[in-house]
Amino acid sequence: MNVHFGSVSTTAANINRSEDHGINKNSPAEETKSIQQLVISQGGSSAEGKGLDKSFIIRDFDSPEGFVKREFQNGKLPRSSEESYVPYGITSDSTVVYAKSGEHRGFNQIASDLKPYTTEVSQERRGLAASELGAIALDKNQYTEKAVNKVSEGVKSFLMEKFESNPKETMATVTKQIGHYFFTNERLSFGRISTQDVKTMSEDQVWNKIMDALENGSLDQKISIHDAVGRKVLPKLGGGSEQLAKYQALGETVRQDWFDKKEYRGRANVAGAQASHTAGIADNKHANIVGSFEQPRNRGVDMFERDVNRTSHTEANNFFDDIDSRNLLFGAGISGTTGSLLQAAEAFGPLTEMEDKKQYMMAIVGYLVGGGMHSYHECMTIGEKVGIPYNPGSYVESLPESFTNSEDFQQWNHDYYDISVLGATHWQFNEGKLPSHLELQRVMEKKLDEDGSVKNSFIVG
Repeated sequence: MNVHFGSVSTTAANINRSEDHGINKNSPAEETKSIQQLVISQGGSSAEGKGLDKSFIIRDFDSPEGFVKREFQNGKLPRSSEESYVPYGITSDSTVVYAKSGEHRGFNQIASDLKPYTTEVSQERRGLAASELGAIALDKNQYTEKAVNKVSEGVKSFLMEKFESNPKETMATVTKQIGHYFFTNERLSFGRISTQDVKTMSEDQVWNKIMDALENGSLDQKISIHDAVGRKVLPKLGGGSEQLAKYQALGETVRQDWFDKKEYRGRANVAGAQASHTAGIADNKHANIVGSFEQPRNRGVDMFERDVNRTSHTEANNFFDDIDSRNLLFGAGISGTTGSLLQAAEAFGPLTEMEDKKQYMMAIVGYLVGGGMHSYHECMTIGEKVGIPYNPGSYVESLPESFTNSEDFQQWNHDYYDISVLGATHWQFNEGKLPSHLELQRVMEKKLDEDGSVKNSFIVG
């Protein structure tokens, strides 16, 4: 997976940002300086060329500038009853200013380029953090390859066993059931091998190319094959097998009925969605920050929007209430594909060690979040069901050591500390929104007032 950042092709960790970052350029006569100018006045400097700068910008009432630049032990902000920090403001070049909890209420313009850290800022930062993480996962296989390779070997062993006993039936089944996912007839789905029409190919061509991609393809191709074989081929060729039994048993936990019912799922189609090169779920205007892919694809976040008129359902209500109360992102609704991938990992792995589960979960995040199909929370809500640690809104406890021990993580984690570590605190930015199921009730009651013909069949779960 080639990931491009700005106009430069590079790795997912080294982001090429635009030169001026959109910073408000102030005349020398202006009294209010930018954060960068104030950092320099305090004796600080940019970390460019000097390695990772692990300092934080802290709101400080005792400082003449209104803030101080500080480093903390292990590069982490304190989180205790005596001293704790939350996001306070953000500059136009995405420098976050933190304040002690309790001192963050209200906002003073301590610098020319500083604006309050609001609900909207929180959500935009979530999208950027998730997109860059997904791009890293797609671009750097070393963080997920141990777990991904284990599942790939299981898929390959299953298919080869069937092929050796009945090659014709196996190739025909693979071609019929999943060939169109990988040879798409010009459809721009993520994980595809080619836009060639599968109907123009022989069964052995389809088989050989899928088997080659399973071993040598990009991460998105491998994960897509895991999913497709588990959902479509295993039930056809694996009848009575232990693998199918494991797959189906886990399905009761990770893929509930309401996920696939349009009236409950809470998403609606968007007309005229265009294919995108932008990495992840970020708005296309942020491609210079999160990066872009050479291969365009249709993103779930562009094809779907939240359906405010969904039918109430207890578990769906809980899911959406969690999003609203924690200021999390709606991407395309709860992720059924995360569930089917975890089923495939159980059937063809299995992945018994937590590190392997976390690696595979990071690969799923690469495929679904990096691919633009779902938000991080929509995936991790399912990952949590198989025991992967998750504190809704934050990241660090869910990531594998293969990644957290790397320089890529250190850079990403510091850039997005407000999300990766402190993301679970963002309930504080709520603006008094109703929980989603109560909002549904309000919308329906308004309709009842406006149109007496609406049936009184709406029940809040």
